[in-house]
Amino acid sequence: MTERICVGSVEVPMKPVARSVIALALVTSWTPFNSSAQQSKTELLKQASVTKYQAKKIALARVRHGAIKRVELQKENGVLIWSVDIAQPPKKDLTDVWVDATTGKITAVEVETPITEKKEVAEQKAKKWFSHHNAY
Repeated sequence: MTERICVGSVEVPMKPVARSVIALALVTSWTPFNSSAQQSKTELLKQASVTKYQAKKIALARVRHGAIKRVELQKENGVLIWSVDIAQPPKKDLTDVWVDATTGKITAVEVETPITEKKEVAEQKAKKWFSHHNAY
């Protein structure tokens, strides 16, 4: 039996793995967005003192012999950061380095397994979809 979730008048079939992602997306879509969550990438870039290129250099100095897979400017806990995902083959894990976009200091380093990376990507897609489809 396939589980289903009702969103308004729409019934959506769910896979067991997707339940937590959809639940998280629904919860965040029902909470009022703060102004930083609604800021466009252009507005965030205007606030950054550290360029994307500089953030990549800083992150690669921390994680040697790596290849950058993704760089994203975002606000986390009210702080503007460059999130730099770095792969180190043959390892399958990614190292996520957060570089403060105003000071250039590294604020966090986290190793993400392929499973946690898939969850993070799915959560970002769900949040993006809900932010574009919610009328406020």
